[in-house]
Amino acid sequence: MGRKYYHGHMPKYVSEFVGTFFLVFTIGCNVHSGSIGAAVSIGAILMVMVYSLGSVSGAHLNPAVTLAVLMSGRDKIGFHDACMYVVSQLGGAIVGAVTYMMVFEDAFRLSPSPTYSHHDAASVEILYTAALCYVVLNVATTENREQGNAMPNHFFGLAIGLTVTAAAIAIGPISGCSLNPAVSVGSLFAHLMWHDMMAQRMWALYILSPLGGACLGTLCFYAVQGGCSGQFARCCRNTAPSLHGRSSASTRNCCCGPITLPGRQMRIQPMHSRAE
Repeated sequence: MGRKYYHGHMPKYVSEFVGTFFLVFTIGCNVHSGSIGAAVSIGAILMVMVYSLGSVSGAHLNPAVTLAVLMSGRDKIGFHDACMYVVSQLGGAIVGAVTYMMVFEDAFRLSPSPTYSHHDAASVEILYTAALCYVVLNVATTENREQGNAMPNHFFGLAIGLTVTAAAIAIGPISGCSLNPAVSVGSLFAHLMWHDMMAQRMWALYILSPLGGACLGTLCFYAVQGGCSGQFARCCRNTAPSLHGRSSASTRNCCCGPITLPGRQMRIQPMHSRAE
């Protein structure tokens, strides 16, 4: 086997910045051009960015996803890396929003449709962010070879992108379908710069709702993959080192991903930010 290569911290942060930049820029271009294929375009750019950057940073591109991965435990990401991911995502989102603002000489206002209340918008943002985070945790951070779920797989990016596409079609006419605090910050910042208007209620709605959805999605993930099935408990039992600190000759696999006992090397996986 060849030598395993691990990306350092800075490439991961740059990866999150670049991916979030293109996501927000694509959203702004679709909104301002009035594209009829906006949902497909946005889902597609997310999908290709996940495939492109997943092996570097995990391609979270969303503070809500980062929060969900952090809350799910299993050493998928450390607290310091999670904070830096969020900073990078917010930076990429702001630069992406300012870029589409300069191209179109305008900046849209992220807000619920006039026919729906703020409570309606908050409810659908929470539910579909929960769905997004739940899908990410299941398809991109888990592995159970005994059940046929091997990782890296070939469908994780497609599943994540289609989740966003489905959400955009379903709730775009209700809330605008942000599902991403970075997208919210970027678009609202651009609107503030261009129109000199501070939409305070919108900041709370479109930042806090996705974060609440991330918590809900993580709870659903734990209930299915851990609490109900007991796989987390089995993982903990299976990772006990051998007596006298000797290394095992095999690697056990479960919902937490490949478990490598002392003396073995971990493999690079998509959506997996190894604590360093």
